[in-house]
Amino acid sequence: MRLRAVSAFAAALAAAAASGTAMAQADAVAGFYKGKTVTVVSAGSAGGAHGVYAQLITAHIKRHLPGDPTIIIQYMPGAGGNKAMNYLFNATRDDGTFLGVPLQDLVFSARIGVKAVKYDPAKAHYLGGADVTRTTVTVMKASGIRSLEDARQKEVLMGASGKSAQPYMIPIVLNEVLGTKFRVVTGYAGINGMHLAMERGEVHGRATSWQSITSTKKAWIENGMIVNLLTVAMEREPDLPDVPALAELVTEPNDVALIRLLAGSSVHGRAWIAWGDIPAARLAALRTAFGKTMSDPAFKADAEKRGLELRPVSWQEQEQRKNEMMETLPVTVARLKSILSLN
Repeated sequence: MRLRAVSAFAAALAAAAASGTAMAQADAVAGFYKGKTVTVVSAGSAGGAHGVYAQLITAHIKRHLPGDPTIIIQYMPGAGGNKAMNYLFNATRDDGTFLGVPLQDLVFSARIGVKAVKYDPAKAHYLGGADVTRTTVTVMKASGIRSLEDARQKEVLMGASGKSAQPYMIPIVLNEVLGTKFRVVTGYAGINGMHLAMERGEVHGRATSWQSITSTKKAWIENGMIVNLLTVAMEREPDLPDVPALAELVTEPNDVALIRLLAGSSVHGRAWIAWGDIPAARLAALRTAFGKTMSDPAFKADAEKRGLELRPVSWQEQEQRKNEMMETLPVTVARLKSILSLN
């Protein structure tokens, strides 16, 4: 009986010590952030879907960050999202005062050796994501293209900013695995530039996240102006149940492995990251703040008001997918690089 009492006393002491340590760490994090400015580096422009989500989260995460810091967004689009991430990883402090809002292909681009990448994705620490972004191959109905079979029979012009991001890469890979005849026209300035080119008829379509269309081009949907040929993902987009997923259309094992790498970044959409050697307590506080923001009623109401869809993804799921992508077999990476002429 006495032994049990001693054990219970020891357990109580340990719990009290642990609680005291946690409180001390929380106080230290709050003390660090008090009076500071946190800069959120966005790989998207202010007017694009990526920037709109960054604005939404920034407006609400402040309430959940210890120390009540000031939060500002620095927009740095370009080079397929790599301009912003190169800046974040190479020219800012990794103390938790600089955070990133990368495009979903942060890990993908590095894994396949895109030349514009000057960072190590292993040093990225995901905080969570506001939505799952599945890429669709979308064309204007005025183009006359109605199906993938049409895209196999005639040339389809697709818009992209440059060769270092998925709007360029996806059509090229589809030509390889599905026999389509996409031709990519580069040089457009971001999402808005590509969308304008589609409306003008300069290009027929683009490979883009479905959410970028629902959040910035609702009129296209409401007026029946577009056709979605497929979803570049392992599963169908819930909003588009009749549009096939790319994974359904490939059966050859080498092609399946290729598609898993190409289409596996959906959980990294609308993600926030910290980076480098940020102290563990600050990283934990940032992840907690992001999670609390996602469940905040005021945040949800604001998203609904802005017409933005929320399908939150945990940082654990994002980290798991990051590690899986980093471990992709070299033979698969080599094949994808060859298709994209990255060797």
